Amino acid sequence: MIALRKIRGGILLFLITVCISGCTLDRVTAQQGKATGLWEELVGGKTFGQSFVSDLDNLYRIDLSTATFSRVNSAPVIFYLKDSPQANTAIRSITLPGPEIQNDRPTSFVFEPITSSAGKSFYFVIESPEATPGNAITVYASEYDQYPRGEAYRNTQIVNGDLAFTAYSREPFTFSSILRGTTSRAAQDVPFFIFYGALILAVIVGLILTIRKGA
Repeated sequence: MIALRKIRGGILLFLITVCISGCTLDRVTAQQGKATGLWEELVGGKTFGQSFVSDLDNLYRIDLSTATFSRVNSAPVIFYLKDSPQANTAIRSITLPGPEIQNDRPTSFVFEPITSSAGKSFYFVIESPEATPGNAITVYASEYDQYPRGEAYRNTQIVNGDLAFTAYSREPFTFSSILRGTTSRAAQDVPFFIFYGALILAVIVGLILTIRKGA
């Protein structure tokens, strides 16, 4: 009977581990969340860009704070991710239909993860060649230099301030990543640590009750 309990418990723990390991965590790898206003319309011939540094590997998404002037704009918006503003080729590129651009909130540009992105500089830029006045989107930005690790660009030229954006990395959800994340957050956020500890305790208690019920 004891051996049977151990087998059941081992199988349950293995299944939980497999399920968790198949998930991923989104982590902020660069961010400038402050905005003081909007830029002008992104019409054909213009580009809006921002350089930044990725703190983590597996960069896979940029959320850019956008606006549509509370209308449906038909012109597609093209997003490019490059190594630098001077790069001739893009690492990643995405085209979104105009109606998919969000108004007064972030628009997500999701791409294939860049595995070795930690510590590297990047530059993203958007354009909308078909856009015309009255049928164009824009971006939120700060007129102040809030993000010291990058610069804002208007039509390939550096300008004061920074775009409002958040860059995300994708991390495999493993027990080692849970441990690293918990240790880091515990040092910065005690209430979060208490909540996380209670959650783990609840999972352990649930496992114990499940094993006993199966016995």
